[in-house]
Parts: sequence; structure tokens; C-alpha cells
Amino acid sequence: MGVVDLHGPGVLGEYFIKRQLAEWIPDDIRRQLTTHVHTWVQPAANLACLGTSTERINWHGTCRECLCQLTATIETEGAGQNRCIDETGHHLHSTLSTQAETSNDQQAGFSATCRGRTRCCKCALTTSFSLQLPVIEPSMSTALSTARMSMHSHHPTQGTRELFGTVSTLFKLIKNACAGNTKPIRLHGDAPRRLLKFDAACNHILEIMGFELIGEEFHPPEIVRVAGEALDKTNSHRDVRLTQVRASLLFRRLESARLELYVWAGQIQRQLPRDERQALFAPTMVEDALSRALGTRDCKRAPSGKLTLLMATTGAVDAKHTAAEDAYRALGVLDDVSDALVKWAYTRLTEEDQSDDPVFGPHARSRFDSLVTISAARASKELGVLVANERERGMVATGAIRSACVALFGQPQAEVDTIDSDTVREVFLARVAETTAPKVRMELAEHLAVLADAKQDVALKAYADNVLSSLETSAEIELGGAAGVAAWKGKVDTWEQLPVGLKNIGNTCYLNSILQCLFSILPIRAAVLSHGDSKTWNEELCLGRNDGGRLLTRDEIAEALKFVKRLKHLFEALVTQRVEGWAAKRVRTSSGGHPLAYAVAPLAVAPDRELADMLLLRVGSSTASTTQASSQQQDVDECIAQCVGLLVRALPPPSLMDASDQDSDLSGPGDTWIYKLLSGALEVATERVGASSKKTEKPLNEAFLNLNLNIPGEAADINDCIDAFFAPSEISGSDKHDTDAMETDTSQPGASAVLQASSSDAGQMVRRSRLKNAPPVLCMQVQRVQFDMTTMRAFKINSHLRLREQVSLTPYLHFDGAAAAHSRRHELQQRLRTVNEHLKALNVPIQTAAQTDNAQVSVVSALERVQAFMAGIGRWAELDDARSLLADLPQSASFITSSAENVALQLREMSSALSQARQLWEDELRSTQSELESIYASVPQDDTAYTLHAVFIHSGHSPEFGHYWVYVRDYVREKNLVRWLKFNDSQVTVVDSSEIFGVVPKQGEEAANPYYLVYVRTNCIDETADFGV
Repeated sequence: MGVVDLHGPGVLGEYFIKRQLAEWIPDDIRRQLTTHVHTWVQPAANLACLGTSTERINWHGTCRECLCQLTATIETEGAGQNRCIDETGHHLHSTLSTQAETSNDQQAGFSATCRGRTRCCKCALTTSFSLQLPVIEPSMSTALSTARMSMHSHHPTQGTRELFGTVSTLFKLIKNACAGNTKPIRLHGDAPRRLLKFDAACNHILEIMGFELIGEEFHPPEIVRVAGEALDKTNSHRDVRLTQVRASLLFRRLESARLELYVWAGQIQRQLPRDERQALFAPTMVEDALSRALGTRDCKRAPSGKLTLLMATTGAVDAKHTAAEDAYRALGVLDDVSDALVKWAYTRLTEEDQSDDPVFGPHARSRFDSLVTISAARASKELGVLVANERERGMVATGAIRSACVALFGQPQAEVDTIDSDTVREVFLARVAETTAPKVRMELAEHLAVLADAKQDVALKAYADNVLSSLETSAEIELGGAAGVAAWKGKVDTWEQLPVGLKNIGNTCYLNSILQCLFSILPIRAAVLSHGDSKTWNEELCLGRNDGGRLLTRDEIAEALKFVKRLKHLFEALVTQRVEGWAAKRVRTSSGGHPLAYAVAPLAVAPDRELADMLLLRVGSSTASTTQASSQQQDVDECIAQCVGLLVRALPPPSLMDASDQDSDLSGPGDTWIYKLLSGALEVATERVGASSKKTEKPLNEAFLNLNLNIPGEAADINDCIDAFFAPSEISGSDKHDTDAMETDTSQPGASAVLQASSSDAGQMVRRSRLKNAPPVLCMQVQRVQFDMTTMRAFKINSHLRLREQVSLTPYLHFDGAAAAHSRRHELQQRLRTVNEHLKALNVPIQTAAQTDNAQVSVVSALERVQAFMAGIGRWAELDDARSLLADLPQSASFITSSAENVALQLREMSSALSQARQLWEDELRSTQSELESIYASVPQDDTAYTLHAVFIHSGHSPEFGHYWVYVRDYVREKNLVRWLKFNDSQVTVVDSSEIFGVVPKQGEEAANPYYLVYVRTNCIDETADFGV
């Protein structure tokens, strides 16, 4: 008999219901269904007839597969108050017998029932269970199903219809019999013959339910006649007789069979088309009802990201899944409970352990193995701390013992306790003598420490500690989990070890670029990594911060904090992977290439899906669905704005910030260190210039997160784009009307100035702007997407943009300051355009009407060729054959020769003039370019000098699709070295600076051009931009 001891290990209440009760299979049923788990249902329709249940029964259900019936009765007084006194819920100890008790006791009412009881060790809630074996055993239902399906092997659905017809008819016959209907079933009746078939399988079920075949008819059991007579009575003896009928063993078998046939019919019709299903046969799932009855539905659940991955693609994964399931079973918890409940269950089982050695004995080791398996499966920090604490006090996992025995003895040892400590020490010394690799010696010493803990040998443990201490002192490397990472941080050569990439998880190339750029901005990275200090972020969910003129709610603050937390996990992974990558290289070097040392860190980290969704799914529209299944490609500036918005929302309100970080009268985004880091301010003035008057409106402030730059030509310099942004611009008639008519909120970044001029004034309106406040990190959006009003479609401008490593914003601190400061540069640019136009004209191909080939000849080359032809004509005219020919023509040979010489002379003079002009223009081009480059390079090192830090590239001819990557400037202070890194999703490579600062686009990548730029103020670049660890 399989029994769970009532005084044995307890389990959480939800685990008892969903696992132990579901797997409580009687021995007779297990022999027929080898792999079966109960699924409890109840009739949706009212099936009441003569039968009734006792008031003590709190729950009743039928398994929809094996048809066993489970009854739960709460025995404790005050059963309505069934929740546990402990907030963790019931911890149940149970006895569940799998051997049926047979009885013919009329009061018991059934012949085969398994019994069970549970008791909560905390609140003493006691519940008894009875598991009634079915009248229609699984072998009978299988025989009937096989008979019906074999009749229609070519049409399974028709076989299902036949089976449903037989079972539903049997149910109706038994239901009528329970109501006292004694009418027999005629074998040759049309309907019975068509529905029941009266084959061996069907007849066997009828006989089991008490029907008797007499001649050509099946007669109901005698108890049905008695029930019918009792129902016909109207005197006082009726109730007494009905009570006797209900207590009859045969009648209760009929009632059980009726319920089983109902559930069976409902299970069969699930396989029929929906339009053929009958509403009568629709049992409902009732597992949750049992949980409510016992008060076990309040246990805490784990977040979805911590659940064990249940995969079945390879044998290795299957084995891992089985180990995790066994671990949850050993602790008596479900795989979706919180880490805190797993930890509580482990501690509770340790307290209840009644074995001889509850701390280090076999039961304790088995529990610890389960804890280690669950912790690893969930990658749980909380459980990892518990594992570390248990390991610290000397607890050792079975897997670690097995590995130690294999490493030292060459094979697993059945009983570690039987191995003499001196033998362990001698074997260890022999293995150490076989190698000189520090890494291998360290591993052997750790195996020795594991065996010392397993044996609980104090002397051997002290010896192992001394060996480890000695090796750590003399070894070149020290690795070991999180502590190893911390120890290696200061040793990583960040010039040799490249940063880690980010995996593309579906249209997230631009998101990966943004995350890499954010990681490289030191204040943002430091703040994100400090999440949890209760100071940097509003972790107390205090109200007081405004956004868009309204007060943020706690839900909005919590959502923003969730973003910061997930961003922290990503940043930590980027640091850890880089450190581990460097450590792995050092291990391979120091271990002499030992195979155990080749554990290389992954090349890339996958961003969290929820982190990506928080940035991508709500971008561009306040009504975007948060349940969208996949990400759509968005612009970089939109994604950055979303990220900055979430970071700002997560900051404490001004009342909780340091006085140096906030203004007392502000509570919006502008008072935060994030906006002070990334946001600048413009001063915008509007002038109305008329024929006789000039009216200037009061300048207004305009905040910005990025400058929107237009490209002024086919090929432009970044300085030209900035000039064009700050250049005075005329406001057209429609813009003027709109500006006069509306008043724009200037509190938001990018808002237009408020203009309140009278529309009756004559003259042209001109908008002028200057830089009022320059942020430490300056972002620029290159406006490459334009809209074609003819085709009504967006298109992308792929013009080349020449970038500069440094730019100065000093000229833009004043209205029209750029025009004055850059007048010489503008003159040189105009001259450069003129010279380029001249040179371009010289290179225009000459085309003739008779030309059939594709040869491209410039005007200078054409003149040189014609000159050579004319010289050849003069030499030809002097030949004897030519003279005899020309004697018969009006023109003499001397005339042709002189004419050819004159034309050749003129062509030579023209060609020479053009060649000299080309040489002069080329010289002027070089000198102009040199002077212009000198002007571009001469950037005053003041508060408005900026150094290029990141360049976002969009590759593609259309704005609707393409690919993003980002170049980031990497500066290693210790070595005073600068390089450019290309972050292309998972790939991180070092590139030549010509890829960023090229005069012309790289061949084959004409459609890959700068889309978004990040400059950092030069005088604070050391504390602002950093790619270290």
C-alpha cells in the first residue's frame, strides 16, 4: 500500500491539491492507466434525483479520465474559517492510501474506496478525503471506445459520434432508472440497436450497472422497481422507503455510474465539432473550488521571468527539466511560487526533520540538492544567497561531491563517509603533483574542501583551508562567481577587452544602439547602477513630481522604476560579461591551455523583452497598445525621448532631492539632473520688418532635447547644418497667420515661441534664435526624412554629411553671431562652390551626334585629341600620294597644311588656357579646403566646445526600413588612447576614424549615413563619457 505518512514531510497547500491529490491514483487504476493524473470536474447541470449528500461534505469532484470520485470533508470545527493563521498558507502533512477498502456495508454505500487525511502543522486544519473507484473501470471505457472507433477507422470523427451516442444513451437510461423507470431495453428496437449496438463492450457495462439480460430485453436492477414503488406511495411510509433505497449498495452504484457516464460523455464531445456538442454534457473544472474550500489560493507567485524554462528539444534539456520538477516535489512547492515561499518551505522542512542528523544527514543533503537545483533554474539572487549561506555553514550538494570524487578518485564513490581522511589527503597530493597549472591546482583544492565538508572532518577541513589560502596567495588568478568579477574589475585592460554587444531580439537594432550609447554616458550609467540605494530614485513612490502640467500617479512612478531596475540588470550584465571575458582570457593564458579553463564569456547580452517593450511599444503615440506582440521599428529620437521620460518619472520629487539639484519652485522635468545633463535652451525672437519700421517681439525661451538639423545641400559639413539651424528664417504667410493665432506652451522641449503680433501690421516676419544654455551632452537629429507632397509619401535624403570631431557653439550665443564669426568661412565656402562648379564643367563629357560608344571624354581631352588630328592632317598633305590627289582639287596642299597648322595652334592655345585654368582652380581648391579645414579645426576650448561622442547610422534607401548601428568614441584615460568602436547589435569592432569622418561616403555604403549625433562638452568629457567597467 502506497501511503504518505501524516507525520512525514509537509507540503504547501496548493502543491497538495495540484500535485499530490492529482497524483493520488488507486493501485487498481494505476495498473490500467500507467501514466495518469487526475483532472477534477463537476456537472454543470442539475443531476439530482433520489440521491443526496451529507452536510459535512465540503467538496466533490470526478476525474474526467479515470472517472474516480473524490470527496473532501473538513473535520475541524468552524470549517468556514479555513484560511491558515500563517500568511504563507497551509503546510499540510498527509496520509493518502492507494489501496482500496472494499465493503458491503449498506451504510457505507460503496464497495471500493481509498481513504486519506491531511493536517496543517500550523493551524491544525484537518480534512478527510475519500477516493471512490469508478463503477465503469478504465478497461471498460477503453474497450467501448476501441469498438466504436474501429467501426470507422477511415473516419475518426464519425467513430467519435458513435461513441458519444452510445455513452449519452447509457447516461439517459441510468438517469431514468435512478428516477424509478422500470421499462426494459429491447435489443431489437430501432433506436436502442442504432445507438447502443449491444456489442460485448456495451453489454458488459450494462451488466456491471446491474442490468440483466432476459430473453431479448435488458431489465433494470430490482432496486429500480423498489424505488419506483416508493415514489408512487403517498403515505408516511414513502420517506422511510426512500431512505432505504438510498442506502442500497446497488442504487448507489447506479448513481455513481450515472455521474461517471455524464463526465465521460462530456469528455467525448470535446472532440466533436462545436455545433454538434450538447449543452447538457459540459462539466466544469473545479480544482480552484477545492483550493477555495481549503483556503490555499493566496500563496505568493513568482514573476514570469523567474519560472523554470520547461523545454523538450533535447535529451539534456529533458533531464534538466526532470531535475527541476523533482526538486520542487522534494520541497513540496509548485514551480510558480515566489522565491520567498521556496525559501520558507526549505527552512520549514529543516525544522520538521525528525531524522538522527537533520542538519547534515541524508535528508538535509537531499533538501539542499533541491534548493541548489531550483536556485540555478530560476537564476534567483534571493535563493542564491540562501545557498551561499548553507554552503558557508558546511552543507554540500550531491553533485559537488560526485564531481570531487571523479576529480580525485577518477570515479564516483558510493559512500564518502567510508573513505578514510588520510586516503583523501594522499590522493589529493598525488593529483596536485601531476600538474603545475595554478588553475587546475586550485580546482583540486576546492574539491578537497568539498569532501572535507561532506565528511564533516574538522581536521581535513582545516587542511583544505590552508591549501586554498596558500594557492590563492601564490596564484596569478583568482576566480569565483560574483566575488571573482569584483576582484577582476580593477584588473581589466579595457583597451584590450572590447565592450559586449547586444543581441537583436526583433527590430531592435536602433534600441541596441541607444542602450549602448546610454551605457557610455557615465552619469546615467552610475545613476542606473545605483538603483536600490533609496536615494537616487523615487523607490518610496513619493508623489510631488509633475509631467506635462499634471501630477504623476504612483502607478506611473512604479512603471518608471521598473524600467530603471531592468535597465540596471542590463548594465550589470554588460559589465559582468566584459569582466568575465577578460578573466577567461587570463585563465587560458595562466593554465597553459587546460581544457577546463576554456569558458569564454558570451559575445553579446540579450536585452530584456519587457525593457524593450517599455521603450518601443509606446513610442510615437500616447494610445499605443501595451499588449503588442512584437516591436515596430521607430526613430532614434522618439526612443530616446521615451527613455529620458521614464528616467525623469523615476526620480524623487524636488522636496526629496538635494538643494543643489533642484529649484524649490519647480517640480517638472526641467529641474532634474537628467534634463540638466541632456537638455539645453534657446532664446527665440521674432521681428516684423516693414517698409518704414522694425518691430521686435520679446524673446522667449525654448527648451530642447536635440537640435533638428537640415542638410543644406547634396554634400554638407556639420558646421553648415548648425549654421543653417541658427540662421534667421522668414516666416511665410501661412506660418505667420498660424503664429499670430495661437499661443504655444513653451514648457515642453521643442515648443515654438509665443508670438503675439498684430496681423494688421505690414512687413515680413523673421525668426532669430541664439543658444542660451548649452547642455553637457548635446544631441542632434539629422532631418533625413522628408515628405513628398506629389506622391504623398515619406522619403529619405541620403546626402553625405561631413562630421567633425569637435565643434564650437560660441558663435551661436548671440543673435546672428554665426554670420559675423563665420563670415570668412562662408566666403571660402562660396568660393569653394564656384571652383567646384568650374572644375565640374571642365569634366563634363563631350558627346557628338556620330558617337556610338560609351567613352566619356572631357573638353580638355577632346581639344588635345583634335589638335593631334590636325597635326596629322598637315603631315598627310605633304605625302606624295596626297599631293597627286590634291593637284586635281581647288585647294592646294600648302593651303591645307597651313590651315591645319593654324587650327592646331588655336586648339593648342585653347587647351593650354583651359589646362592652366584647371591647374589654378585645383590649386585654389586645395588652398581653400586647407584654410577651411584650419577654420574647422580651430575650436576654442571653452564651455561651448564639444567633442563628438556617438554617431547613429541608418542604412537604407527608405525611412520605412533599414538597419541601425552606432559608432561610439572610446577613450582610455590610463593610456591616453582614443579609438572608435562600432556597435552593430552583437558585433563590437574597432574601426578606423575615416569611417566616421570621411570626406566622401564609403564605397557601397552610400545609403548608410549619420542620423543622430551625440556631442559631449569637451571640458567635462572625462566625467561624462566613459566605457570602463
